[in-house]
Amino acid sequence: MSQSELWVAPAPSLVQAPAIRVRHLWHRYGAMDVLRDVSLEVGHGEIFGFIGPNGAGKTTTIRIMATLLDPMAGRVEIDGIDVSVDPDQVRKIIGYMPDHAGVYDRITVREYLEFFADSYRVTNLGVVDAVIELTDLGNLQDRLVAALSKGMKQRLGLARILLHDPKILILDEPASDLDPRARIEIRDLLLELRELGKTIFLSSHILTELSDVCTSVGILERGKLVVAGPIGEIAERLEEQRAAQAVGLAPGDPGAPRPIQAFVPATLEPAPAPAADGAPAVEPPPAVVTTAGGAEIPAATRKRLRLRVLGDARVVMPLIAGGTGILGVEPGPGGQLTVYYVGNDRFVADVVRHLVASGVGIVGVEPERNELERIFLEVTRGDLQ
Repeated sequence: MSQSELWVAPAPSLVQAPAIRVRHLWHRYGAMDVLRDVSLEVGHGEIFGFIGPNGAGKTTTIRIMATLLDPMAGRVEIDGIDVSVDPDQVRKIIGYMPDHAGVYDRITVREYLEFFADSYRVTNLGVVDAVIELTDLGNLQDRLVAALSKGMKQRLGLARILLHDPKILILDEPASDLDPRARIEIRDLLLELRELGKTIFLSSHILTELSDVCTSVGILERGKLVVAGPIGEIAERLEEQRAAQAVGLAPGDPGAPRPIQAFVPATLEPAPAPAADGAPAVEPPPAVVTTAGGAEIPAATRKRLRLRVLGDARVVMPLIAGGTGILGVEPGPGGQLTVYYVGNDRFVADVVRHLVASGVGIVGVEPERNELERIFLEVTRGDLQ
């Protein structure tokens, strides 16, 4: 038997296409290029946040994905299906909710959903009951749509696009113009939908809320994709770039310092001299800190972790102060402890593990949630089309 006879090509069906694949996408309105060579991929089961200023091209990209607009150049595939070649098949597997989607006002919530279930050729009306339960519209199902709040209408819009059980949800500003409670409810619903196996692609301007739900992001400016990928990986790449630039090197060059990624406790020394009340004295975090390679850590990379421990937080301070990557530790009332540090999520996990192993009771852990804002401000220039 020859070597060629031993080799068997893998079956194409075993290679799963990404949920969304965009390749070299261009689009133009008149003489203006609103999309310029945009390429990205979204894996199955992700919540992908699409971010950018007004006029960046987000809605145009979404309308092409939703088969409402043909690209002038490039290719968009939804679950391996080209949106320009077989748009009807794409529509069967996506749920698209535009920004400020219109609703029929003079019918009830249930009548609205039954109408669209019929439009989707959903014959089992039990699906309507299931969607009402999922979106928590049960108490409102007999109310006229016109009487719903903005947040409830957005929830109804999500219920509508779930009727045919799409694999992929494409949402354009789903939390726009909502009050804080409605935004929290929409966020929690998106997380629940991801748990059900849905892939979610959404655009938004609300960066702090996206950082709580998104697994990956793409940032668009002036029609070009400036960065895309998991939030943590993007943050790490930027930190490496900043640390290298601080010593005049490029990321990856020999001798270029890497950001601190792991916590190593310092050798414990006697606690600081007690203050007047008998507790260890508190020192403010240093203004400047350098890596092992001698690079100054920029202020933008410094993060804050809030812990709540059982007992007096000041007694816990010597357990982590002086450890690798720890810039400062400040106690607060009620067992509150603020830790200034440089590192990633693994670093935070190492700090918590060290404290638990030292016998400290951890009641709460709250990392600062500003990575996405920091990334957005760093990679964009604020230019408009």
